[in-house]
Amino acid sequence: MTRSFPYRYAEIELDTGLCIAVESRSKPLDLTRYPEMIPIAVCHEDYIDKYYLNGSWYEDAAGTIPWTEPTA
Repeated sequence: MTRSFPYRYAEIELDTGLCIAVESRSKPLDLTRYPEMIPIAVCHEDYIDKYYLNGSWYEDAAGTIPWTEPTA
């Protein structure tokens, strides 16, 4: 069983917005030091291979297919 901590993040490639990993942490990150880390509601692998562009999630690199974040 994987332990989930209260602070959850998606890691994106800054040049493309592609999510390459998700993780949970016991303490919050300083997002000014880690701009590649995006706070997320749940630590779910469905984020991987999605794109975070202009503050929203998408299924495609062009940002034309919106993606709904998982809730559980």
